Amino acid sequence: MKYVIDKLNDGIEIKDFLRKNKFSANLIKRLKKIPDGILVNSKHENVRYILKENDILELNTQDFQNDENEYLEPINIELEIIYEDENITVVNKPSNMPTHESLNNRGNTLANALKYRYRDRPYVFRATNRLDKDTSGVVITANNKFYASLLSSKIKNGRIKKEYIAIVSGKLTGEGEINLPIARIEKSIIKRTVREDGEAAITKYKVLASCEEASVVLLTPVTGRTHQLRVHLSHIGHPILGDAMYGEKSQYINRQALHCLNMNIEDVGNFYAPLPNDMEEIIRRYFESEKIISKNK
Repeated sequence: MKYVIDKLNDGIEIKDFLRKNKFSANLIKRLKKIPDGILVNSKHENVRYILKENDILELNTQDFQNDENEYLEPINIELEIIYEDENITVVNKPSNMPTHESLNNRGNTLANALKYRYRDRPYVFRATNRLDKDTSGVVITANNKFYASLLSSKIKNGRIKKEYIAIVSGKLTGEGEINLPIARIEKSIIKRTVREDGEAAITKYKVLASCEEASVVLLTPVTGRTHQLRVHLSHIGHPILGDAMYGEKSQYINRQALHCLNMNIEDVGNFYAPLPNDMEEIIRRYFESEKIISKNK
């Protein structure tokens, strides 16, 4: 990362500049330890150096080979890239692709695909948001330690807004908020339920179209619990179509009809992924698709 020091930062120490620009304490320690971690005008300096206007400050936030997960294999899997630069990569993840590797999913994940895409350099997979295997849409990954820390801080401080589209069973109307705690079901590794002793979970919803058989719903999760949207919608009697875990299978779609439509990161950007064909086809069965989707662009 490179900064050209302006008049506002003339006369401050590098350590104060780094703190001001949201560098974590751990990352500052790392930069201090490596020979080319902190360069000013191409010369190594320590964090006590006092910056001057027009100084060129370079910070080595890239990964090294020993940072990598040696067990993550690079696999050539086609991806739809929404946006990429040195700091982030934004992908429209398809359904039937896990985000991370797990016991039952090796070599078929977004992590494998991005490891291959960046195979010419050390690469660490850092997903800002994690979508379930059969949920499609926007996934944002950080390409260096600084942005991983920055995005993590933005999540904690509510500076990232996510919007999902779901097609649910039955006629749901209006808009509102579901504020129900979620806990893991005993003896289950993954399945969740609404329970009083669970963690706080809040979902805002707005119905875009509805009929007796199905409704199209815009969802904004305020919190980020595992399976939150799926559990909340099922609990209020409107499970997502095709969600066999929290509802039932559908003849129209072979996965839960849930898509991360949009992610807005304060001071970084807004990233949009259009609805996939399988969800578009269901909407066409019941509604005028374009009128619904245009509300979310």
